[in-house]
Amino acid sequence: MMKTDSTITLLREWKRLSDAESTAITLRDWDELNRLLDEKSRLQGLLDDYEAEDYDAEGRALVSELINRTTLNQARLETEMTVVQGQIQDSDRAASNIRKVDQAYGAKPADNYWQIYS
Repeated sequence: MMKTDSTITLLREWKRLSDAESTAITLRDWDELNRLLDEKSRLQGLLDDYEAEDYDAEGRALVSELINRTTLNQARLETEMTVVQGQIQDSDRAASNIRKVDQAYGAKPADNYWQIYS
């Protein structure tokens, strides 16, 4: 097998993983996303062994497409992370409000069963 065949095979696998990554982001399946990113990291190590001249026109086109997909996935992930961070902040505020209400009515933190686990 020629080097270009190997690079095309690796790039096609990267594309498959990028598509799955997009789905994982949409589904907020963070475990799957981490697994996919680990696989892509391993592929990156294999691709690092190739020089620019090992890529033919198809390989260069795939690289360009993958750069675009990666940029889109990164932007989508940043948006999802902002949403999740907002949810965490909302939960923190709610817990703080519960503590304030408990204090206003004379409850001790240890009296609230749920606070033991938070």
